Amino acid sequence: MRKYAILEEKIDDICKVMIYESPDETYVFLYNTLQDTGCFADMCFEVLEEAEEYCEKLGINNEDWLFIDDPLDGCQEDIINSK
Repeated sequence: MRKYAILEEKIDDICKVMIYESPDETYVFLYNTLQDTGCFADMCFEVLEEAEEYCEKLGINNEDWLFIDDPLDGCQEDIINSK
């Protein structure tokens, strides 16, 4: 599962975040641009709920998330259009 959200107001350098729930861990990717590029930082959490709690602190609500497909095999997890 992957989903991303755009912050209403930039916090530090963060203007967009993505959560990627892999089979083993959950990642939060932080972006300093709205363009579809790789993240500038990432964090790893044991469970999805912890990642979502972190994002809530950035002001992201449940209705802010846009769900996207998981990356194709061999593609970067932090790129939205991984084709």
